[in-house]
Amino acid sequence: MTPIPNPQSPIPLSRASVRSWLQSRQPAPPAELAAKLAQCVDAAPEAVLAGGSVAEVMGALGTWLLSAAVDGQRLAHDSAMDLLAADAFVTYAFEAASEEAADVAVLATRLLQRVGA
Repeated sequence: MTPIPNPQSPIPLSRASVRSWLQSRQPAPPAELAAKLAQCVDAAPEAVLAGGSVAEVMGALGTWLLSAAVDGQRLAHDSAMDLLAADAFVTYAFEAASEEAADVAVLATRLLQRVGA
């Protein structure tokens, strides 16, 4: 498994490390969802990857994708897949927060604020 950065140091994650972390998940997501998640990681703006922890980046990917889907700027033809991928990223955010021993309530508040913005 890819080492998780110290949540105290805000080091942006590389796309390769994000993809590697996603690929290490067990059980693995279905192939179509895994491909969509990888596509989203590749398409995300650099600022989305600058969360400093896997939990923050997964949450940022989820809220970014949700905002794009709501705004009609989907990354693919299938809005249902966009929403499923956004849900997966947010779920992974909480999984990563648990692994990082991060405060899940704080993460949830930040994600809700991003979505509300």
